[in-house]
Amino acid sequence: NSGGYPEVLLNMSMVPSDDEGSVAESIIRWGVVTLSDGENEVILTGGPDDSFFPPYHYYDFNMKGVPGRTYTVTARYKGLMATSTVTMPCPTPIDAVDMTPVEGVDTLRHLTLRFKAPDDCPAYYHLTARVHSNDGREYPCMLGAHEVTAPGAEVSLPVYRGHGSMLTGKYEADMPVGETVTVTLARVSREVFLFWRAYDNASLVNGSIFVGAPGSLPSNVSGGYGVWSAQGVSTRTILVE
Repeated sequence: NSGGYPEVLLNMSMVPSDDEGSVAESIIRWGVVTLSDGENEVILTGGPDDSFFPPYHYYDFNMKGVPGRTYTVTARYKGLMATSTVTMPCPTPIDAVDMTPVEGVDTLRHLTLRFKAPDDCPAYYHLTARVHSNDGREYPCMLGAHEVTAPGAEVSLPVYRGHGSMLTGKYEADMPVGETVTVTLARVSREVFLFWRAYDNASLVNGSIFVGAPGSLPSNVSGGYGVWSAQGVSTRTILVE
């Protein structure tokens, strides 16, 4: 993220099953992950983190994200190599996050994010949200990938909670009253947008991104699967009332 530090999830492909061993065996604990911004290069440190799945990630606090710079990540493990390059767009400021009642449900509010489209359209976005009392990190919002083509347009986007959110009980797309929620508007490259749009479509059709997806999702990674994103972000934290 712009102003943030890199995090990389690196693992071997696996077949989902009831065998917890298959998840543990897919984690790459001894990979070498490097990140370059064209001028400097850092080697990321690997370590456990239960907020991710699989629960292991690579990170660094020496290279902060700067819009306009191009970031290349390279991962090596047992003779394998995967690499990806992406340029970080400038963030788009959030003008407001509006709350409206959900008909027939006093305990939920529908959130709508508003912003003005930048002059250099087309622009591509991905929404994430975190419910602070339950989520250790932000999760992709359902239907969170959006393309904006009209420069200067006033844009309104619905904010739906992601299926990864750890709130207990029945899944509800809208946000519960009394919760503190952080919403992030990430401006991404077109390749990253295509990944998240396909993720949305697969999730809606199959109910789970891991079960029955029609083939691999689009990827901007050479030598592997997945997505690498350097994104310009704007955030807004609100109390749902």
